[in-house]
Order: sequence, then structure tokens, then C-alpha cells
Amino acid sequence: MNIYDYIEEYGKYTFNEKKINEVDLVIFSFLSYASLDKIFEDTKSITIGEAGSKFIKLYRTKDINIFAVREANKILKSIRNSERYKDCLLFNYEYTGNKLLQFGAVSIEYLPNKVYVSFEGTDSLFSGWRENFMLGYEFPTISHKAAIKYLNRHFTFSNKELIVGGHSKGGNLALVASMYANLFVRRKITKVINADGPGLLDREYKSKRYKNLKKKYIHIIPNYSLIGIFLNNSNDYVVKSFTKGILAHDIAYWEVDANHFVRTKLSAYSRELDKNIDKWFNKYEKQDKADFINNLDLILEEAEVFSILDIKRRKRKILSIIHSSKNMNNKTKKVIAEFIGIIIKCFGDAKKIEIKDFITNTFKIPNREKDNNI
Repeated sequence: MNIYDYIEEYGKYTFNEKKINEVDLVIFSFLSYASLDKIFEDTKSITIGEAGSKFIKLYRTKDINIFAVREANKILKSIRNSERYKDCLLFNYEYTGNKLLQFGAVSIEYLPNKVYVSFEGTDSLFSGWRENFMLGYEFPTISHKAAIKYLNRHFTFSNKELIVGGHSKGGNLALVASMYANLFVRRKITKVINADGPGLLDREYKSKRYKNLKKKYIHIIPNYSLIGIFLNNSNDYVVKSFTKGILAHDIAYWEVDANHFVRTKLSAYSRELDKNIDKWFNKYEKQDKADFINNLDLILEEAEVFSILDIKRRKRKILSIIHSSKNMNNKTKKVIAEFIGIIIKCFGDAKKIEIKDFITNTFKIPNREKDNNI
């Protein structure tokens, strides 16, 4: 079964009757993607039941958001009337979206004084890739700092027990914020959940802060992981996905058995991707990676690339633009050309219809000011 089957089966039990489990934690990780801006316009806290009902009244048209936001909205609607989730309290909602920062978070009190802090992941294709790849040479990022401040601001003087988590980039934010929050906050954290999110650079991975947190940390990735295999991680546990392609990043495709995800082994696809990206990142210095990030957007825009399919289809045009560019040195050209090759190779075995579906449903550019299009 999937998470929606789980919600139907376990939704009749409160958290007192059946304690919180890994499926609940991943569901909470995804809730921070939901379109909560208007729901929190006139309130600082609201139950999931009330938020779901308010959401339905506010948004009556087809949801055309990116997949993560759309899936989170669907989850919110699915759990709004369940005994398990309806009385959970949503509070401390924050969202910032601009050219420099994309950050979102919400706290969920599922039992008295027991809170799940959910950090939002990336919410578009190239901005998401850009931010995730910046993790390969920059620490802390602006989002890291925002996540640390969020925990310190809201929970330093709180008596609540915390679980901190997130999906995709949100999982990485949960990990870093839990490592670098102040001592008062760290003592309250009982568990950290990274659902298919990137790991850490070498220095942070080998640090005492990570070592101290490691026993509380769980890194959940699907067997066809794309994002979660990036950078250093430990305590991995691999779950089975219903799809063999890149849609596996969506938790709706993760297989559930009773109150847990079905375990399996990492696919050859993900192992090969991990090896190629790791080799590519270790090959270049920090400045090379920064130059790559700064030039990639311009090249893709000039080549009229808006999706992964476009990268594969317009490979010659992209390489021609790179080769003829007078604004890049030869090393930067080589870095970008190799990256394009990795992307094409990674998706070479995926079914065309599967990639199209993923791109169509996932990589639309979000606009938080147009929630009336939901």
C-alpha cells in the first residue's frame, strides 16, 4: 500500500492509541510544502482539521502547483477528517521566497508538548538543483542560517519535545539546524528525519556536532534516489518505491507495509549516479563549482532548456553555446560540459513517458502569489 492507504487504515487511531511511526514522520515532513500562506493570514495557529477545511474553501479550482506542493495539499485534504491527524496543531508557519532565499517551515504539535518541526524542500527544477549543488561547496547556506534561527527563535525557551525533519532540501535543513541550534534546543531534539535529502560536506560530516547527533538521525531514501544520495550521509535506510524512475522522489510512491516502509537495497541506477556525481564534485575546487553555478542558468536559458528532456534534446546546442562563450574560461566550460553529460547519462535509462510526467508535474516554476490557481 501507499501513504494514502496508510492514512485510510491508521487514520482512525489517535497517536495515543497507536504511537507515531516512520510513516507519520515522513507525512509530516511533506506538510511544510502545502499552500498555507492564506490559511495563516489571520491566525498564528490552526488544527490540521481546520486548515484542511479552510483550504478546500479557499481553493476550488484545479491544483497546478509543482508536484511537492500539490502532493502536500492532497495530503492535507486527506488527513483533515482523520482521528489521527485532525487535532494536530499547526503553528510557527514561515515562508520566504525571493532570488536569494527559498525557505519554509511549520511546527506540528501531534500530542501535548510533542512537536514535529517540518522544513520545506526545494520547489522548482533549476532553482532546486542550483541550491542542492551549492551544498557541494558552500556551508552554511542562507537557508541553513534561516533554519537554525527558526529553531532557536521558537524553541529555546519552550518545554516541548522535538522531532525535526524535512523532505529533499528540507531534510538537509533539518539535519544542519539540529546540529547547530543552541544547546537548549539540541537537548529537546529526540529524532531527526531526512527524507531523501542531501547530506553534508566532509568537514561537517566528520565534525563532533554530527557525531553527537548521529544516534538520533535517520536518513530515508527510495531505492531510486536522485537527491538523497548527494554528499555524505549515514544511517541510511532504503525504502521500496512503486516506480523505477525519478518519480521515486515523491513519497506517494514509497511502499508501506502496516506502520512502516518496505525496506530494500539501493538500485544500480542510484549507485551509478552517486558514483558519477561524487567523482565530478571531488574533481574540482570550490571556485570552479561556484563558477559552474553562476554560468549554468545563463547557458540553459540561451539554449531554451526548461526541463531534463530539453537537456537531452538540445545537447548539441548547449555544448555549442558553452564552446563559443567568451564569458567563461576553459575550465568552467569543461565543468559544465561534464555536468550536462552526467545528467544525460543519469536519465538515459528512464522511460520517456516517465520523465515527461515527472517534468510536467514536478518542475513548474512556483508562484506563491498565485495560489488562486490551485
